[in-house]
Amino acid sequence: MLNLIHVRGTKLNKEWSTVHLLDEPDFAIPIHNLTVPLGREAIFSCTVNNIGKYKVAWVRAEDQTILTLHTKVVTHNNRIGVTYDGLNTWQLRIRQLKETDRGCYMCQINTAIMRIEKGCLDVYVDS
Repeated sequence: MLNLIHVRGTKLNKEWSTVHLLDEPDFAIPIHNLTVPLGREAIFSCTVNNIGKYKVAWVRAEDQTILTLHTKVVTHNNRIGVTYDGLNTWQLRIRQLKETDRGCYMCQINTAIMRIEKGCLDVYVDS
């Protein structure tokens, strides 16, 4: 969908002209917080409308560690994975959960002003 913005002419009283601006991407739904048992898999989903030329990254909020970029895992943690449905949803997967995985994770869109949606993970330890 395109937004149409009318821009007034200069002092020469030029006619009104129309400028087309592409919608920037935005998040379709919030990322849900998760509580997952120790040793299981946590899956965060990030759904983005109008992704266009932009990229989605998953980042650990606590230390700003970049985990994934679009469909590539960039961290050296082999328990981290990313899936993309080819349309508008990226999933961060953390396998074999450890207590140290507890914390918040951000889905970021690399627009001029970074867009961020955050979900937090609690690891349930049976006592």
